[in-house]
Amino acid sequence: MIDKSELIKYFLLEAEEHVNTLIEGTEELETKGYNKETIESLFRATHTLKGSASIVKFNKVATLSHRLEDLFEALLNEEINYENSLIYPIKQVINAIVGFVNEIHKTGEEKSELDEKVIKSIENILHKKQAFVEEYEPVAFKTFPVSNTVRVELEVIDHILTSLGETLVQKNTIMDKEKELLNIVEEIHNSGKKLLKEITDFSNRYYLSTQNKDEKVIDSFFVEFSDLEFDRYDEYHIFLRKIQEITNDITEGINSLFTFSENLSYHFKSLNKEINYLKDSLVEIRMIPISRLLHRLSEAVKDTAKAHGKIIEIEIKGAETKIDKPIFDSLYEPILHILRNAVQHGIEYPEERIRKGKDQTGHIQINLQKEGRYIVISIKDDGKGIDIDKVKQIAIQKKFIAPEYAPFVSKEEILSYIFAPGFSTAEEVDFQSGRGIGLNIVKTAISKLKGTIEVSSKLDKETTFVIKIPQSLTISNLLVFNSHNLDFAIPINYIEEILTLEDFPQAIIERKINHKNRIIPLKVFSEVFFSVNGKKIEKGFIIVFNFSGIRKGLIVEEILGHEEATVHSFGKFLEGLTQYLGYFICGKGSPRYVIDPLKLFEEEFIFTTTLSEKIKEPFTYKGSVLIVDDSISVRKSLQSILEDKKLKVYTAKDGAEALNLIEKEKIDLVVTDLEMPIMHGYELISRVRKDPRFKDLPIIVLTSRGTKKHEEKAIALGADGYIVKPFDEKAIQEQILNRLIYSELR
Repeated sequence: MIDKSELIKYFLLEAEEHVNTLIEGTEELETKGYNKETIESLFRATHTLKGSASIVKFNKVATLSHRLEDLFEALLNEEINYENSLIYPIKQVINAIVGFVNEIHKTGEEKSELDEKVIKSIENILHKKQAFVEEYEPVAFKTFPVSNTVRVELEVIDHILTSLGETLVQKNTIMDKEKELLNIVEEIHNSGKKLLKEITDFSNRYYLSTQNKDEKVIDSFFVEFSDLEFDRYDEYHIFLRKIQEITNDITEGINSLFTFSENLSYHFKSLNKEINYLKDSLVEIRMIPISRLLHRLSEAVKDTAKAHGKIIEIEIKGAETKIDKPIFDSLYEPILHILRNAVQHGIEYPEERIRKGKDQTGHIQINLQKEGRYIVISIKDDGKGIDIDKVKQIAIQKKFIAPEYAPFVSKEEILSYIFAPGFSTAEEVDFQSGRGIGLNIVKTAISKLKGTIEVSSKLDKETTFVIKIPQSLTISNLLVFNSHNLDFAIPINYIEEILTLEDFPQAIIERKINHKNRIIPLKVFSEVFFSVNGKKIEKGFIIVFNFSGIRKGLIVEEILGHEEATVHSFGKFLEGLTQYLGYFICGKGSPRYVIDPLKLFEEEFIFTTTLSEKIKEPFTYKGSVLIVDDSISVRKSLQSILEDKKLKVYTAKDGAEALNLIEKEKIDLVVTDLEMPIMHGYELISRVRKDPRFKDLPIIVLTSRGTKKHEEKAIALGADGYIVKPFDEKAIQEQILNRLIYSELR
């Protein structure tokens, strides 16, 4: 639990702000007269100050604030008419508050006695319902002690952090240029060494060679000397000597350049270190100890326990950990929901706990720890736990799991369904502990913070929720990879590990791997985003994601490394590209697109058809249908109807993904939307009809566009039918089922 010294520090920060508001507002009243907005501002300040003082048990400040609050409320309700004579008692109360705040700042206590005259002056005004009319003297406000803190608007910090994001881009550019410079210097250095070696070898061979004896010395100065008495140099030797001197000069220049580049690299590294320090310092400005949040939560949860007749203890470890202000504000509701769920439905009543051999007091442990740039919050209670069999039963009832597939679903995946939307209600199930109620709201809130949540449980023993979130949302940590000469990135917080494709030779064919006793479904990035059919990938990597206990894998060809950046949104023009979180500019000046892995695997969070051949054998299908629609609700709704008709159903969220399925699977009929990202329905119809293999494949358009123009264009491109949303059973029977039967008869 947070200690009182921490609470006092936060109280003093708030008190300074609110008292300054009181002083400024009072001076405005004194100089400009009555103003309703000013009175409202003063009322809000005294109300908040009263509450803050009450929490820290500073009763004298709370009492004085309460009296001022009553006075301002009476003025707002026009129970008292405003007169300038009110300024005197208001200032007296404010000065009394400042006096106690100064004492708290020095000693941590309210040591002085409360001046009852100050209180009575306000009470008399409220009792008589009239303004203070006696003679009053000017009163000067007391001063606060000099504080070593300053309050800054979050908007100002955000502007600074935005500039920091641009600085990071420039830093990345410099670091990239440094690598290019080092490569150039290295090439020049190596070339210089080769040149010097060749010249030296050549010089050694020929420089001291004697002249041809038949040649005559023309220079008259040499007539008196023999060859042994005086060295003779012709133009050949002189040329060699000059080349050697020039080479030596070049070598010295290369060595100087090499030394310069090393020094420059050192300065770049220092600059990088300083920028990282600046970044961490600026981010730290927005950081708030999570203890402030947990203190508020603990009080609320204890009230819930008391209302339900339960006894609980809350133990907090790592409360000094700090998180970003926007994350701090967004964490309150999801954590409160988990804690209240633990109290209401997890922890048993005292008599029940005693029957089970437990302590009558329920225990909730909240552990916080920092892992790199992430915060891990573990919330554990020693209550009833979660009944896995009941969770599985409800999942089957809700059609999240087909009954025949249920034995193959892992415990982890079964537990993950408690986060599914609409998974349960209090009337339908309580899992012996009420878990699942509204937990989709918790997961959604955590996902918005770019975090993950997992749950584990032991029946009648414990339940643990583990939340992992970034410490700050300002700078994103990204894994960068390349596909088709374009750079992409994915937030690291979703990534559990990275595997090499060579270790799983059947991964491309089977589209799944068995890793750590888990079957992990796979997608190939290039096929999802570029519709590359039949391209053999021999080398690459498998990025394993963890979505609240469900693992998914993405195959990429090349990983470029890790990068920190500020991710920018696409704006309204491209807001329909929901598979992207945004973009950032890399050091080379080109954009890198940030993928949203939640959208990438959105439709696969429901366990449906990822089965082995052994499971599929007993089923006989009447035909296969491919549903192509970017709306998951449309896909699931139509899939449910068609599967009830004993049809095998494949789904794709856009035309590019549909083409891949048509290539790989036996499809008897295609139902496609028109308006989709990446590849729309018109292009899909056109490309299918251009392929001789699929010229007779029935294609039905399912769209919300009901105009004749849209329908005629679809039919002209090769569509066989046209259904306008919302669809009904009759349209499905006529356009899909009857057409499938007709296709089989042909």
